[in-house]
Amino acid sequence: MRYHLPAGLLLLVLFFLILAVRGENYGGSFPIAVSHVPESEIAGDKSGGGMAGSPNPDIHQIIDADERFTYEVRYGFLRLGNVYVYLKGDTVHRDTEAVHMVTEMVSNRRIPLVGHREHHYHNFMVVKDSLPYGLRFWHDSMHDDRMERYLFDFDYEAGYVYSYEDGELIDTLDLDQPADGGPAVMYYSRLFAGTDQKRTYPIFIEHEQSEVRMNFSSETISYDSPAFPDKEIRAFSMDGFAGFDGPFGFSGDFTAYFMDDELRIPLEARVSIWVGSVRVRLTEYERLN
Repeated sequence: MRYHLPAGLLLLVLFFLILAVRGENYGGSFPIAVSHVPESEIAGDKSGGGMAGSPNPDIHQIIDADERFTYEVRYGFLRLGNVYVYLKGDTVHRDTEAVHMVTEMVSNRRIPLVGHREHHYHNFMVVKDSLPYGLRFWHDSMHDDRMERYLFDFDYEAGYVYSYEDGELIDTLDLDQPADGGPAVMYYSRLFAGTDQKRTYPIFIEHEQSEVRMNFSSETISYDSPAFPDKEIRAFSMDGFAGFDGPFGFSGDFTAYFMDDELRIPLEARVSIWVGSVRVRLTEYERLN
């Protein structure tokens, strides 16, 4: 039996490549203790280029900022819905402390033949050698009351990723390096925005291991953000390629923009599809710490 993620989840993973998530204060700047994780081939180890401009944030600085994001998703003039990103709190999974990340996608109920759709995506994220990766990722389909509809469980001690659908184990995949189901890339990309580096990050999607390639730039452009209407903003860009097939003729190409500030706030993502592109734009931003 082949395991397929729904189109909405595939598209969300594309959004994950660019959007950022907020963090919770971990009570210190020390990395989260992680056991049973290979020391070599850390996610994103392929790199090149150097740093330009102001120093980038480290992962704990981003976590401690305690941010909340609201993004609007549009295809041309049509508003598809909104994405809300925040951190629910700390947790423990397989004796390892983790950050519980939550992303909520709510459709525009006025769209014909769609109506109300609400999906919640959860990820337990940890940090290894200053880089984020996943321990557990699952999807709750709220509008039809299907909890843990899809789930990836990363067992680094055993060296496997277990994929589930509605509680049923569908497949077991080899795991030989820190990886994720998608969400941790949102943190990861902020660590390199504004550099001239090229990075690669492994993810598990569509029952297989794939990767996301990211090309960052140190050049800035002027950017108008609805989340910061009274602020003059300079933004860094990043383009990349996702090595998997997506919905609506997704071509694999995407572009992102990050604010030139101490946290590299993700401002926008543009995902190419067979006609035009889907635009995910930050409309509200709150920093609680």
